[in-house]
Amino acid sequence: MKNLSACIIILLMPVLFLAVSCPGEGDIDDNPETAAILVRDMRMGINIGNTLDAIGTFNWHAGENGWGNPSITRDLIKVYKNYGYTTIRLPVTWAEYIGPAPDYRIGECVFPDCFKCPDRMDRVEEVVNWILDEGLYCILNLHHDGGESDRSWILKAADDPDGVKTQFTAVWNQIARRFSGVSQGKLIFEAMNEVGFDKLWNQWGGNTNSKIEAYRILNMLNQTFVDTVRGTGAGNADRFLLVSGYWTDIDRTVDPLFAMPSDTQNDRLILSVHYYTPATFCIAERPDNSWGFKADWGNGAAADADYAELNRQFEKLKINFLDKGIPVILGEYGVTDKETKAEDGRIRWLAAVTQICLDNGICPVLWDTGNDIKRQPPYQMSNALTQAWAEIKTGKR
Repeated sequence: MKNLSACIIILLMPVLFLAVSCPGEGDIDDNPETAAILVRDMRMGINIGNTLDAIGTFNWHAGENGWGNPSITRDLIKVYKNYGYTTIRLPVTWAEYIGPAPDYRIGECVFPDCFKCPDRMDRVEEVVNWILDEGLYCILNLHHDGGESDRSWILKAADDPDGVKTQFTAVWNQIARRFSGVSQGKLIFEAMNEVGFDKLWNQWGGNTNSKIEAYRILNMLNQTFVDTVRGTGAGNADRFLLVSGYWTDIDRTVDPLFAMPSDTQNDRLILSVHYYTPATFCIAERPDNSWGFKADWGNGAAADADYAELNRQFEKLKINFLDKGIPVILGEYGVTDKETKAEDGRIRWLAAVTQICLDNGICPVLWDTGNDIKRQPPYQMSNALTQAWAEIKTGKR
């Protein structure tokens, strides 16, 4: 998630997962035949947001707890499982732990006086193993490495594509090798998170040549990701890989300039997109927001238009990817939890997006930063959850 505080409400309830017949421990297929089968079996997911993905500045080190959440525990993973989740997306930002060129070695915190941080790779591996040991799917990515913090670096490809490609290769080579022995059916690598090159082109301006270059760089990084992971062999030779859409935005990803990478394996690539539409409802937090504000969704005179917009967006995914045999994971979706938003509107939006994903064979992965499922005992969930799932049809999966 880009530039959102820990304020996404995720209204989930175990009854939803029972309704869609989520598998229990031991039911995961360690070697599914195709990416579409994998995504179907991943079913429902949740992000452990604002934790291992936290990032600081050149003067301040965020670490795992810098954005207000406690360290991830094995008990938290068990709580997610007990609530019925079968997939956990583990957003990880590596920037604070990457050494200098030419090796870009991932290790301890780059701050010389920081003694509180374990080796980054060891810590990530510990959490990944907790997830996998619970019989859950795990998505592992590069998160705010592609953001706009002082320490983020992927967006620098707008100025230095070859230099960033070298670092991108080095980082993914290390991650892939560390996890090469993990079953390719349980651990999914995701290239990056919400990356686009507005410095070159954005949807509100910029010339055609700049747009072509912006998409070329993203396509190049996705191809580099696939080639690098495949080159490490072992379980990575045919691991399922999650390819990042342009800004993980549906409209910008269905653009003809976006291209899925080539692969040495058949049926092993998946597309990653996010959904926070309309942004005036999902992201805007105050009625005086300069770019618009929508307090409700799916209600009154605007209801038909709201649902029509949702259907149009997912129809684009169906036509451009699903119908062509390219499965999709909705890596993030959610609505800011503010008193200015209608509670019933948030429930309707979340239920509708979840349902349309299930109807289309898309794995929805909800963005949570600890507001909806507390990160410490008793791991309390929202009291309004049953209202959300009253909107979900059963047996659609």
